[in-house]
Amino acid sequence: MDFVLGGFSAACAGFFSNPFDVIKTRQQLQGEMVSIQHGIKDLQLKAEKQKQPYKNIFQSIKSIVKSEGIRGLQKGLPSALAFQFCMNSVRLGTYQTIDNYGYNRNTNGELNPGLCILWGGISGIFGSTVGCPLYMIKTQMQAQSYGKYAVGFQHGHKSTLDAFKRILAESGVRGLWRGWTGILARTSVGSSVQLSTFSKTKDFLIGYEVFAESIVLTAFTSSILSGFYTSLAMNPFDTIATRMFNQGVNAEGKGLLYKNLFDCFVKTIRVEGLLALYKGFTANYMRIAPHTILNLTFWDLFKNWKDLYYDSVVYLE
Repeated sequence: MDFVLGGFSAACAGFFSNPFDVIKTRQQLQGEMVSIQHGIKDLQLKAEKQKQPYKNIFQSIKSIVKSEGIRGLQKGLPSALAFQFCMNSVRLGTYQTIDNYGYNRNTNGELNPGLCILWGGISGIFGSTVGCPLYMIKTQMQAQSYGKYAVGFQHGHKSTLDAFKRILAESGVRGLWRGWTGILARTSVGSSVQLSTFSKTKDFLIGYEVFAESIVLTAFTSSILSGFYTSLAMNPFDTIATRMFNQGVNAEGKGLLYKNLFDCFVKTIRVEGLLALYKGFTANYMRIAPHTILNLTFWDLFKNWKDLYYDSVVYLE
């Protein structure tokens, strides 16, 4: 049940955070390897940047709505929600199981920060491995646009199912896990920071009775702090994962731009500078913060309702 609740809470949150995920994806792909692919010199590059359709949040929303309508802000929603459910049912379910057995706590019952980070990262590895194919399809569909609004490689998928069929036909089952190391690093880092800071903050608030008996306010406050640290730590890996998953492939199924995770890091920094790793940071935070708030708040609420239900069943018996 903990696994189902974890996945369901993430899917609920994903519906509200997906528009910022679309914006974040396009900002991370905007200007990708531009000086290598097009030979743009300094003055030309400066002029090119002025034409970028996704320079900031408001410009991004305007560009997406203008080119694809209001529905464009929910691009890739089915695959995004499926990814959230699959990945987080495993991730949050695993972490909750660890917490139930007390493996992330000291002998006196207090949460151990180091163990929280460790188990949060391990939970993220399990979840990202299961959700990898859906994350790749989500990324590729969110990147799809038209004309001057198109950034990155355009895969031209018609739907989530069409994307699965095309990838399987072109690259086989292994093709669904191409770029796995990108999401592995992204999710393990993000999960370890998110779950450890959320758990520790929540324990602190409960211990000092900051919000007394309010489950919602306790989870909400814990999620705000957790979302900030998560976006700060995860954004570089998120940018790399986006680029690895969206790149085109040759006839042998190998990436056209990047060989592996390390190669993507090196090329991105060398061509676009270190700050390129934080492309889309504002959109990413505006995605992660409310997603973390909604996801973990829903998660706590669902777990509380589950406990109340089981308690009532036991009472009636």
